[in-house]
Formats: sequence, C-alpha cells, structure tokens
Amino acid sequence: MIRKLALAALIICAFSLQAQEVRTFDGIGNNLQNPAWGAAHSHVRWFVTNGYADGMNMPGGMDRPNPRVISNALFAQEGNINDALALSDYVWVFGQFIDHDITLVENMVTEPLMIPVPAGDQVMDPFGTGQVVIPMFRNVYDPSTGTSPDNPRTHMNEISSFIDGSAVYGSDVYRANWLRSFQNGKMKVSQGNLLPFNTVTGEFNDPVDPAAPFMGDDVQPGRKQFVAGDIRANENVLLIAFHTIFVREHNRICDELLSKNPALSDEMLYQQARRMVIGHIQSIVYDEWLPAMGVILDEYKGYDPEADPNIMNVFSAAAFRLGHTLLSPVIRRMDENGETIPLGDIELRDAFFQPLEVLRAGGLDPYFKGMGAQIQQALDCKVIDDVRNFLFGPPGAGGLDLASINIMRGRERGLPDFNTVRADFGLEPVTEFRQICSFEETISVIEDLYGTVDNIDAWVGLLAEDHMPQALFGETIMEIMHVQFQNLRDGDRFFYMIDPGLSDEDIDEIRNTRFSDIIRRNTNIKLMQDNVFFAMEHEDIPFANAIVLPVELDATLFPNPVVDELHIKVYTFETADLNVEILNNAGMVVQEFRTPVKPGENKFTVDIEKPFSPGLYFVHLNMGDDIRNVLRFVVP
Repeated sequence: MIRKLALAALIICAFSLQAQEVRTFDGIGNNLQNPAWGAAHSHVRWFVTNGYADGMNMPGGMDRPNPRVISNALFAQEGNINDALALSDYVWVFGQFIDHDITLVENMVTEPLMIPVPAGDQVMDPFGTGQVVIPMFRNVYDPSTGTSPDNPRTHMNEISSFIDGSAVYGSDVYRANWLRSFQNGKMKVSQGNLLPFNTVTGEFNDPVDPAAPFMGDDVQPGRKQFVAGDIRANENVLLIAFHTIFVREHNRICDELLSKNPALSDEMLYQQARRMVIGHIQSIVYDEWLPAMGVILDEYKGYDPEADPNIMNVFSAAAFRLGHTLLSPVIRRMDENGETIPLGDIELRDAFFQPLEVLRAGGLDPYFKGMGAQIQQALDCKVIDDVRNFLFGPPGAGGLDLASINIMRGRERGLPDFNTVRADFGLEPVTEFRQICSFEETISVIEDLYGTVDNIDAWVGLLAEDHMPQALFGETIMEIMHVQFQNLRDGDRFFYMIDPGLSDEDIDEIRNTRFSDIIRRNTNIKLMQDNVFFAMEHEDIPFANAIVLPVELDATLFPNPVVDELHIKVYTFETADLNVEILNNAGMVVQEFRTPVKPGENKFTVDIEKPFSPGLYFVHLNMGDDIRNVLRFVVP
C-alpha cells in the first residue's frame, strides 16, 4: 500500500510539472497584452531624446572631437587603478554574462563607419601615414525605420531581453535543442564537464558539425569553439567559465530531480532544471550583483504588465558599457591553496577567443579562484591598453580601441549628449564641468575636448561622474540601471519569485543559494569567500589557513541549506578515527565528535538544533592532526 501511494505521488508530481506553462526561448508571449515586449528581434526602446544629426539616421556629434583623439587624451591608463570598493573581477565578468543574456545588437557589414586614426598616433600610426583607421560598422536596425524625424532609425535586440538564461539555453529553439542531450533532461558537455565543442560529438578532436549553431570568433573565424546559448561565449576565458558553471548546475539539478522522482520525463527534467537555473541567475543579479555595486531597487511587488522589459538604447549603447573600464590587464589563475598555477597567469589581450586556454589551465577552477582574489579596475575615464590598443590583436593586425568604438557607437545609435540624457531621466542638467567630477585632471581634459557641458558624449559623461556613496558609479548610470533592471524584474511574468512552476521550497532554495554555493558544488574549490563580488585574497578567507592534505577525503553533505538533519557521506581507503568539527562563520567550534570510518562509503547524521542559529557553517574532517576536507552548509 505504501509503495502504491508513493507511486501515485510521483505520478501526480509529474503531471503537475508537465501542466505548468514554461517561458518561450525567444521571450514571445511573456506579456500577454504585448506579446512582443522583451522578445527576440523586438525594438530597442528609445526612452531618451533622439540625437541623430538629421533626426532620422545620421550619426550625431559631428562637431565633437575624433573618438581616437578623445581616447588618447582622456582614456589612456598607466598602471593599475583598483576599485575603491574592492569589488572583484566577478563583477565585470558577471556583468558581461548578463549583458549577453539580455542584449545583442549585431553589426551591419554593409554600412562601415571607420574611425580615422590621427596621423602620427604613437601606437596605431607610428610612421605618420595618416591612412590608418579603426574598423567599425553601424548596428543592424529595422529597415522600416529611419525615414523621418517621426520615425528615426531604431535598432533590434536579436535575443530575448528577459533575464531568462538565454546565454545558457539560447534564444531560439534550434540552438536550445542542439545544446540538449535529450537524456534525463541534461545538456551536452564535453570531456572535463566542459561546454560541448561545435563538432559532431561535442568533443574537440572530432570533425566540425556543419549544423552546429554559429559561434562568434573575432580573432580567427572557423576554428573549433565551445557552443553555448549566446554566440559571444568564447570572447574570453572567464566568460567561458560562467557559461559552463550554469550548464553544470543544470545537469546537477537534473540528477537531483531524477533521484527524487524517477517518473519525470526528459522534457520535464529539462524544463524544471531550466526554471531553477534561471531563478539562480535572477537571484544572483538582484540579491548579490546589483547590491554589490550599490544598486538598490524598489521592493518587489509582483508582476506588472505595464513594465516594459525591452532594452533601452542608452542602456545598451552607453551605460552598460561601464564594464569596459573595469577590466584588469591580467587574469589570475590560482590553485586551491591560493598559489599561481605552474602555467602562470594570462594577460587579458591573450585570452580573447582562446577556448583552449581552459584546457591548458586544467579546467575552470583556476579561473574561478583567481577572479575572487583580484580587485577589478576602478570605474573611471581610464581603459587598459589590452582593449584600448590591443583588442583582438596588435595594432595593424586586428588591434582595436574599445574606448573609441564606444564613443562612436553612441553617436551612430542616435544618443543625445550627456546633459540631455540626465534631463531625460529627471536629473538636473549640469551647468559647469566641475559639477560632473571632482578630479581636476579629468575635468580639465574634458573641458579642453568639448568646450561646453552641453556637448559631452554620453558614455564619456557617464564614466566621468563622481560616484555615489558606497556605489560603483555616479547618479546618471545609477538611474539608468535602476529603471532598466526594475523593468526587467517587474515586467517578467515568469520571475522566479512568482513562477508557477516553482514550489515554495524551490523558491526558498534559490533565495538561500549564493553564487559561491553554485561554484563550490560544481567545481573542486572548497575555500571561497561567501560573496564572490568582493575580492578577498586566499589567506584572508575564513579557514583558508586550514591545510588540506593533497590526498583528501572524498566527502559530501546534504541537504544544503539544512533545517533539522545534516547527512554527511565520507569515502575513504583506510580504517581510521575521523574527528568531525563543525565551526560557525566566526571560527568557533559549535559541535565536535569522533567516529570510526572504514574503506568505502561511510554515513552519519548530525541533528541541527541549538546551538545552530541561522548562518554559515564549516565542517572540518580531521584524521589525527590533519584536516582532510572542508565542507560548508547553511542553516536558514
């Protein structure tokens, strides 16, 4: 009888999951009254004043200085300028990952917009030919627009604008299906639990699959690349790591779901794991990443069908390009003990479209560990040479200037000047340069370049602004971020906190899971700061001084978070006494016991009651005087 009831429960659960509506890959129909809102191929929102020179389609700012002149005078950076908030590289990498989840406006190769390099430019035209240009193309737009000032050129977002994991799963059914294994709900992976390559088997050594979804490569098109939900996934090795970690989490959730409910089909497993991963990404955005940068949104009050989730032109063409000034010239690669791996660190300029660097480094762990230890560069009017002179190659052989391109991009996308952007967001226009920034050197250069506060390029003004207290940026970017991310949250009918396919238990699990938890359970990293968006050297991480022997105990614990009972499994090849210490986040031992272990799997249970108040805890597994493994769990 008990077995029949259990089977009936499994069947009911399966039917319940199957009956739940799932979000489309392209975002269509999320808003029932306005089905195209937030969908792939929808218009980018104007929101700010039309800044085209002719009101229709001609790039604005024709009377402003050459972008490369501005770049050389204002954006050249010497040495490191670390972020004052000690935010880690995770901030800019996750920002890039989210950018690729919500916006893609591609170039139109039929409409070049070359940026002339001033004759005698020390880096790009050292021989003074006056013939060098920075290659650039205008962005794809809706051809039915650009016909009059009442119908200005309007661009298209090629992907879903919702924070919906499209960078993981794709914004169309074809890409989504190619990425699936169609077995137990899982997504394809290659050897080493990495993303699949664009080959017939997904493994690097096999022939390229002509049917594989397109993946961009601005260095050497046609090479073998990892395949992901977004075409830009191979742009740098850290971005590859982010795409991979969420695929691993999807597959881990599938295993967990299947173990609890063997009646679930491949499709039900896939969609439920997809819901959970999207929820995790959304929670990281709103509960960790935005607050780390000082962005605090209004309290969430549920779905608002009047909130337009489409991406604003000023957001994608200017404000969200803030990450380009946060980049560090070196990507750190560290082992579990906080030491640089034998292969060494890698310069950013050598990490563009180099997926094999993941294999050379022995996987993703050195990158995840290194990102958390390094403070990102400050948000300011400075950009490192790796992207200001050497983007995708040396000058004359692929080298581009991202600062120049960003300035010209704002002009060709019809953005108005910085002061007009402020006014469009309800902020007081500035009347003198010193109202923008308190750094005398920066203000002096901007004044010499532009002459008037009413003609500053939007991207330049946004970066020059003095930062708000305990924030990464000034009030104009803050207002743009506030409007954009609040609309993305409130205008999403499937936002994880109200997704009908997620139970209360699922939602609680998502809310109590940090990005660091997802990294730990999908890598071999044991020691990492709880909030990865704030940099912390290895030796400063709680219990980082606990020496773990090279031959560790293989151990796991579950559930996590834990409410009443914690189950620990230990796998060993020896007979010994195991000393178990449970410490709180302050390093105090709250429980300790000794238990014998034998070769093979050993199980034991810990009752979670007083003194286990809500918080983070560490489990030290000791044999003699040696710590053989460190696990962690959360009591909600």
